[in-house]
Amino acid sequence: MIGFLHAINPAKPINTEEDARGAARAGAWGAFLMATPGAIGALCLLFTIDSYLARTRAAMIATYGADDPVREKMLLMLTPQFVYLTAGASLVFALIIGILGVVQWKKPSLTVPLILGLFTAYGLVMLSLNLANHEVMTAATKAMAAPMWRNVLAGVVDVMCLVLFWAGFRGGKWLDDLRRRAG
Repeated sequence: MIGFLHAINPAKPINTEEDARGAARAGAWGAFLMATPGAIGALCLLFTIDSYLARTRAAMIATYGADDPVREKMLLMLTPQFVYLTAGASLVFALIIGILGVVQWKKPSLTVPLILGLFTAYGLVMLSLNLANHEVMTAATKAMAAPMWRNVLAGVVDVMCLVLFWAGFRGGKWLDDLRRRAG
């Protein structure tokens, strides 16, 4: 545990290949952590399809009103197949991120933590903007919004992922520099 904490410490200099490999592998742990909420969310969605569809339909009715033709077309699209597609896409993305974590574990580089770190930073910015604009949401949109505890948990997980990706980037950069000097 102490070795892991040293590996992700951004203030600790990387002096050996072992330090760099440990830091780069922290990026793999970040990928695994990043994939987990997507997979769990997709599974929760699959197990609560009827509830999800009912809440979404109610939100659309409240947003568009009773006689809006757009609402009618959107309600026609809300089928269990739509939810399966959404959950399936989430599972595929989680699988891809997990595979990137395995790649980062086996062949550490700076590319995987850099790309996933940028996606995580973007997600954190969007989450912050969502929370900042919570007061201007319509009642229907608020009904579909995630509960505050889930938003806070998502923010904490994103910050943890950023720390792990930064460590992975530092370790991967050190290893790439070592490979360039050797080759």
